[in-house]
Amino acid sequence: MGGFVDYHCKHCRTELTEIAIGRGRQSSPYLRLFRCAKCKTVGSTWVEDGAVPRCGTCYEPGVELLPDDVTRIDCPKCGQPARFTPREGSWE
Repeated sequence: MGGFVDYHCKHCRTELTEIAIGRGRQSSPYLRLFRCAKCKTVGSTWVEDGAVPRCGTCYEPGVELLPDDVTRIDCPKCGQPARFTPREGSWE
C-alpha cells in the first residue's frame, strides 16, 4: 500500500497536496518522489526496474529521485528550504 505527502515552500508559496508515493499490490512499478531541474517542480513518478524515471509534469527523463524518508529539500523554484509532510490515508 502507498501513502500521501504534502509539499510546501513558505518562501515562494508553492504548495502541492496529496502526492501519492509507495507501492500498490505489486512490487513494481512504484511511486517515488522526484525533483525536476528542467521544469522546476516536485512530485511523484512511476519507477520501474530498468526504466529511466521521468518527470510527471514535463516528462524529462532522468529526474532526481528523492529518498523515501525525505522531509526537507531545497525548493526547485526558489532554492529555499521546503518540506514534505506525511498525510493520512492510503492507496492500493
